[in-house]
Order: sequence, then C-alpha cells, then structure tokens
Amino acid sequence: MQPSRAIALSVAGSAVIAAYIGATVGFSQQTAAFSPILELEKTVFALGESIRLWNGVTAQTDIPESLWASGVMHIVCPDGSRIDDRVSVRDGNPAHGWKGGWGFGERRLSPGRYIASFEFAGRRTPDRSFEIIASPLIQQIDAHWVFSDSKSGGDIHARGVLLHLENKTGRVLHIAKPGLSGNEVWINVKAIQPAANDTTFVPESARLEAGEIASYVLDTLNWDNQPQWPMITVPAGGFTDRDVRFQAAYTFVDRREYEVTIGAILTVFVGERGDPDSPIFPLRILVSATARFRW
Repeated sequence: MQPSRAIALSVAGSAVIAAYIGATVGFSQQTAAFSPILELEKTVFALGESIRLWNGVTAQTDIPESLWASGVMHIVCPDGSRIDDRVSVRDGNPAHGWKGGWGFGERRLSPGRYIASFEFAGRRTPDRSFEIIASPLIQQIDAHWVFSDSKSGGDIHARGVLLHLENKTGRVLHIAKPGLSGNEVWINVKAIQPAANDTTFVPESARLEAGEIASYVLDTLNWDNQPQWPMITVPAGGFTDRDVRFQAAYTFVDRREYEVTIGAILTVFVGERGDPDSPIFPLRILVSATARFRW
C-alpha cells in the first residue's frame, strides 16, 4: 500500500472513531440529564388490593421526543417470572419531568416477595422490593354501590347511586373522603340507541355531602399525614352510605336507555397506627358496579 493511501485511510478511520466516540459521549451526557424515579407507597401490600407504584423521571433539560416512550417498568415475581411494561407519559408535557402511578391491572398475583425497578433512557433505578401477603381484612370490608330506584316496577330507573360501606373487621375503619389523588369516582356510560360510549370523572362537588368542603390534593396518604386528611369513620360493626350524584358528570336524556358502570378506589385504614398489622395500611380497594336502566 502506498504511504499516502495508508495515511488517508488512517485519517478516515480516526475520523469515524472520533465521530462514534463523540456521539456516544453526547448521548451519555444527554441521558445523564434524566433520572428515572421509583417510589413505593409501602413495602407490604394485601392480596386483592389495588397496588400502585409511582414511577417517572426528573429532567434537567427538555426530554427529546425520541426518548418519550423509553420508560419500562420491571417486576420480578415470586416465582421468578418477569413483567416488563412499557410506560409512557399519561398527563402533562412529555418533554418535561413527570411522575405517574403504575399498577398490575388485571394480572393475577400471588403472595410473596416482588422486586421492582424503573428504566428510562437506558438508565435504571435501584431495585426496590415489597411483599404481598394474604389478609382477611379485604373480605371484612363490605363496600359496594347501590343504584337508587326512583320509580316502582322491576327495572332500575336510576337517578343516583349510593356507596355503601360496612365494617366487619372488629376494629374502627377510616376511609379517605373525596379529593385524594387516585380516589376519583369515574363512570362509563353506554347509550343503547343511538349507540354512544363515554368515560368521565364525577365532579368532586357531586361527591361531597352538605357542609363538606372540597379537599386539597395529596398524592399519597399514610399514617403520618392521615390526621391532616378528612376521613369517613365507621365503627366496628357499623355502616354508612355516601350519596354520589353521578348525573353531574353526564347529560342523560329522558326516556333513553343506558348501561352505566361506576367505580372508585377507596383508601382505607383499619385500627390504629400502633397495631401489629399497621404497615399494611392504607389499603386501596377497587369498588365498581354496573346497572342498565331507562332515564
């Protein structure tokens, strides 16, 4: 090979290497500006409750669009199986830092130790572990919706709905009042003829009883901040009903037929902070029901 050609190839090769190193360093510096976060509300959950883990990212600069969908929630289950869920921004501007709740959805879970981590832009949080344990308390809290029947006859002619709460735990029950983040009441309305489908939230004002004031927002509730939040207290063996005016969330048309599903996640404390099982609280309990009626 002629010396001049060898020098030219050497220079070209050095340029390619330099470009590669520059791109690698640039990408590394870029992703270093973003840090994934993972937060656990508690380290012990009850089997059957609605489990929520908080994940997201802090950003020192705007996040490039190419990275918006790079989030992955990693879970190692007690039997060694894995869950790797893609996570994208659900609210707000994806170019900025964000945080949101993640859950297991319809997956069937089993008791045992779980290991979680969150990945974003190729960076990953340290592993966090939590336990899921069997607890009879889920079955001892009777929470269900009762659609009101405003007319006589066999069919439901609903104008409202009650949330019935009954305490069979043998201890005092404290349930967070409306306003807590993630405690929204939602409805899905399917109009039969003509067909239509809409899902929306029931306004907080329609969930408050007379004399109650709308609450400020907290992401999570625990034993530390629970005294700051208005609670519904149900004594052992007692019950209470909460009226929810779901028609405030949707414009129903007279004499039209609908199928309505209403749901909410309740945040529940049982007993007192010093009780042996206090680390499992609060429980997040999903309550939903469906009724078909003519308005």
